[in-house]
Amino acid sequence: MDIPRKVIVGYDLCDDFTQISCYSYKTQEPVPIGPWDMGAGSVELGTAEGKDNRIPTVLCVKADTKQWLFGEEAIACAANGAGILVEQLLQKVRRNEGVELLETQFSAVSLLEKFFRKSLALIRNHFPTDPITRLVVTVPEPEPELVGRIYEALSQLGLEKDRALVTSHAGAYLYYALYQDRNLWMNDVGLFEFNKEGLSYYQIQINRRSRPMVAGLLKTDLTGEINFGVLSKKEVNPAYLFENAANMVLHRQLVTTLYFAGKGFEGGWADEAIKGLCVGRRGFVGQNLFTLGACFAAKELSGDVKLQDILLLNDDMVTTSVGVRVYRDTKYIDFPLLEAGEIWYEAEKELEVIPEGEAMLELSLTDIKSGETARQRLRLDGWPGKLDRTTRLGIKLCCSSRELAVMKVTDLGFGELFPGTGKEMVFTIQI
Repeated sequence: MDIPRKVIVGYDLCDDFTQISCYSYKTQEPVPIGPWDMGAGSVELGTAEGKDNRIPTVLCVKADTKQWLFGEEAIACAANGAGILVEQLLQKVRRNEGVELLETQFSAVSLLEKFFRKSLALIRNHFPTDPITRLVVTVPEPEPELVGRIYEALSQLGLEKDRALVTSHAGAYLYYALYQDRNLWMNDVGLFEFNKEGLSYYQIQINRRSRPMVAGLLKTDLTGEINFGVLSKKEVNPAYLFENAANMVLHRQLVTTLYFAGKGFEGGWADEAIKGLCVGRRGFVGQNLFTLGACFAAKELSGDVKLQDILLLNDDMVTTSVGVRVYRDTKYIDFPLLEAGEIWYEAEKELEVIPEGEAMLELSLTDIKSGETARQRLRLDGWPGKLDRTTRLGIKLCCSSRELAVMKVTDLGFGELFPGTGKEMVFTIQI
């Protein structure tokens, strides 16, 4: 009986281009998947190394057959007048904006599902019968509503959350940088990302004294210093603006490796500025950093772990663990409601407890960066009746932001003698 191979996929989904990579266990590296993989038959991964694997994030429906096309083929079909082009897919999903095509209404999620289905089919040329083991989709800014719709589209393909994860460009960058030679991240590591949305700088800061080591991420928005529009203005020197902005965030920082990514760096205008910034530093320019980082993340999540001694904290992850003190198995423990490293908009935990004694809940809050633990008591004042072993309390914790957790406590009752009142108390916790 054939043993299924692991199919590890990194998927960078942007409004202009999408990039896909698969992990090759032969080369021990992610390799690009692109339009050249549309042929039939199984071929070896890595045969297209170095080719541009950017796929335009567009769809087209042919007017005569209602067949769906994607990427360059979709653009060519629409240019010939044979079909209707659908652009800005990610923006449509973000705004939940459907379209009407050939007298049929299509939701934003259904359009994204079609694009996923078409583009992921490229992988079949390498893995014709093996299902995807783990898929990580990275997007520039993963707002909760956008992420939910991406998961919905993937679910329609049979890819549930046990096999798929949506993360930010910052999260993919963390995995990419820490998968490189250790000499490249002995000190802090920086990334400049320049695209139509603007210029952002991400600096990885590693606490090597903690166990596990903690790799945190500091993001600085530099769009006020330089934006995509200045590249087309003859009276403005974009290289000068960029170098000034970069030197501002790098001043007195021990950054020895720099990465430069994004469509904004194309055209050669920033080459000299980049050379100047990389004096005394290692520098790398490329457009596939995020798909490769997503592929490394998928590999880690599949169980092939390389970064087990490092806790990665991107700008979507909480840095504080929250526990509630309970008596369990003959001893008091801090039952975890929130773990440092969880993505804030996906964090959710529920627990039922039987209160004893004072009407109060005791929380422990542990900052993963400093290692310090603080305790916080939440009084359940004004609750109807006596709580001491006469009811069950339902505790549910989720996050409203990266810095705030919301805990809801509900009176569930205790059998027929003490029916639940349904009373709720809501607490906001700074994390």
